Amino acid sequence: MRKSLAVAVALLFAAPLYATPLAVPVSEFEWSPDVEDFGGLSGLEVDKDGLGFTAVSDDGVLYSGTLLRDGAGDLIGADIERSQPLLIEDDTRPDPKRFRDMEGLALLSDGQLAISAESRPRILIYSDVSGTPLRRELPKRAKRAPSNIGFEAFAVSQGGALFLIPEGTNNIRTPFPIFRSSGNDVWTRIYGLPRVGGFRPVGADFGPDGHLYVLTRSFIGFAFQTRIDRVIFVDGEPIRHQHLFTSSLGQFDNLEGLAVWQGATGSLRLLAVSDDNFSRFQRTMMVEFLLQE
Repeated sequence: MRKSLAVAVALLFAAPLYATPLAVPVSEFEWSPDVEDFGGLSGLEVDKDGLGFTAVSDDGVLYSGTLLRDGAGDLIGADIERSQPLLIEDDTRPDPKRFRDMEGLALLSDGQLAISAESRPRILIYSDVSGTPLRRELPKRAKRAPSNIGFEAFAVSQGGALFLIPEGTNNIRTPFPIFRSSGNDVWTRIYGLPRVGGFRPVGADFGPDGHLYVLTRSFIGFAFQTRIDRVIFVDGEPIRHQHLFTSSLGQFDNLEGLAVWQGATGSLRLLAVSDDNFSRFQRTMMVEFLLQE
């Protein structure tokens, strides 16, 4: 092997060279609960105390329960207390599965749950998770976006505005647009998050600090790579973005859902969950990051 090729391979599998990552993984576990048809988790919300969670799968099932932590507050497991197959607009769970493909999850200030769906793009809002949702329209996608490239990164601000980031753009030079909507189906592009290699936005959440945290993922055919960025907001408007973390190739599985909460010490924690795509070659895992600044 030539020296230049050897160096390239070494860099590919090495952790990216960032002097001091601001978000550091502090705990993780592989999750295999004794729940029928469990898997495909793509959206995540965490209670303010970091102990309760809600997650949605891309099979349209909502899970809720308790996060288990040790004496230091580090994550060691999770217990599912409720598993709820969700109805779609017509009071059914339609087949094929792609028609109930749910990706992003946001908890609204009035207690309702909002979920972004992908293959049939829309937002579904549930006041009762056992009932029928209301439907809201999404921004128009990029003209040449594949059917499975939708709006997975979905979040709600402290002021109640909805935010969406698509997985795809028209070309590799176009930043990912961040859209905002305040109580209607009019979406406004407010920021452009630059594309970095093959990373695509798959999860987002607003932290207690009022900033938007964005989880992006890259897949090169045999392994995943994770990146986390933060969009800084001042007076409710985005002004710049900041890189927080990039994993090494294959360090984690297919992390897709992201939730941000504040620990007892005041530090922010970022919890991510992976989508195993219901594949025996993948795994469901939770990874928690500590923000150090």
